[in-house]
Amino acid sequence: MAQELEMKILTDVGEFSRCLARMKQITASDGDGYVQVNYYFDTPQFSLASAHAMLRVRRKKNSLFLQYKNKRKRLGDMLLCQEEEALLSALPVTVNPARYFPKAPDVDCRLLGSLVTYRQDFLCCGTVVSLDENIYFGKTDYEIEIEGDADGIRQVADLLCPVGESKRGNGKFSRFLKAYQEYYNESLKGESL
Repeated sequence: MAQELEMKILTDVGEFSRCLARMKQITASDGDGYVQVNYYFDTPQFSLASAHAMLRVRRKKNSLFLQYKNKRKRLGDMLLCQEEEALLSALPVTVNPARYFPKAPDVDCRLLGSLVTYRQDFLCCGTVVSLDENIYFGKTDYEIEIEGDADGIRQVADLLCPVGESKRGNGKFSRFLKAYQEYYNESLKGESL
């Protein structure tokens, strides 16, 4: 089980473009660009989300990884969590995380939907910096993820986003889940009319 410390910063498209240009300047590279797709799973009662856990299949560079994150905890403007991963050969429609991860709950989870990310990765100050354009349920948002140790994360955040210019944000799954619930609540309202 790996431990992950990261900061997530939500931006608008203008600030995102400025940060991308700044990363290219700082690192003297174009970074590593690719598309990744997150397929999110939970029970009909959202028992994983209620327990501050998340289950997804991530398609990245022609590989599928089942990923389980739990024990998510805020440390100021950073997020600390435990993450486990298993390689898959195909995308499931339902999955029980306990079959792959011994400490995961023994529950059947269904596919909720997907979030597509156009990602540009950079290495700066020994820290991984990902600039993400995310698309889900007809929404597009822009996010900077900074992953590494606390000092490296703060150093990169200060280089990219002076205090007050950005909003520290929740993760993709939280935003996806909120959009999912809004989408299906609207759909149910439309059916009852």
